[in-house]
Amino acid sequence: EKTDTGENSDPQKLSSAGVKESGTEFDVRYEFPRKIFKIEKEDVNSDGNREIFVLSVLKDTSDKFSSYYNFDMVEVFSLDRAKEKYVKILTDTVDYSTEINFKNLSNSKDKLIFIKTNTGGNDPVNSEGMFVYQMKDSANIELMKYFEAGSPEVSDFGNQGNNVIVVKDQFLGVMPQVNAVSFVKEIYTLQDNKLVISNEKYPEVYDKKINEITEEYNSLKRKVETGMQALDMSYPLYREAAEIFVNYYYKGDTQGLRKFWEQEKESLKRNIPQDEFQDLNNFISKALPTVKNA
Repeated sequence: EKTDTGENSDPQKLSSAGVKESGTEFDVRYEFPRKIFKIEKEDVNSDGNREIFVLSVLKDTSDKFSSYYNFDMVEVFSLDRAKEKYVKILTDTVDYSTEINFKNLSNSKDKLIFIKTNTGGNDPVNSEGMFVYQMKDSANIELMKYFEAGSPEVSDFGNQGNNVIVVKDQFLGVMPQVNAVSFVKEIYTLQDNKLVISNEKYPEVYDKKINEITEEYNSLKRKVETGMQALDMSYPLYREAAEIFVNYYYKGDTQGLRKFWEQEKESLKRNIPQDEFQDLNNFISKALPTVKNA
């Protein structure tokens, strides 16, 4: 016998809310079973008035509320100065959303709107995404980009004093999901009000990883060449080589990638199974079209 916690006892309470802001008041009302999850206020376009973001979810009382997301719709209200009242400027479906954030990107004075999503699953890179909105003016908000996956993060990546969006991916090759190599696939900056992939501006992020993994690779190679068994490792040498590959590739450093491959391919051919070597070889022939197959 389930006791009611009171959360569902008065659907009216969660399906409507009175909002006060900038000296004006208005009501947000939804038909049951849509419920308000949260109301956020933020001055996104630096005009001195806070916009109102109403996050809501369609939830039947009989539904087990899915724990991995919180809301599936966003509505935005902006102050119309002439009418001295709040007007709705956006209604959008944002399935599987977990949270909303407002941050400046690159050196913009206005904030962008970031809504994180989670489709459920054990692996953040495959299940976490993001909607990115921009407020064009007090009456317009536009979707700039939707990341379906990649676990996007907004941070001052590389400590250059500006926020960027960092998107990850995974390299599987011949490995199962549990051994997948995660890496930074794209770094987005804001240029002329557009999101632009700017990996080349952050070489140090990739170099740090390349140096780290190359060291692991070399120490492992010495062990393998002297006949020591790498028993505790999954896919020894192949996994490290793959991680070095993807970091050179997404850094945009084909020269570094070519050099590493030329230097290591004979050793790899000797030391890893044929299917693993062939997989690395295929990666190289796609990444460096001019390289002859080993």
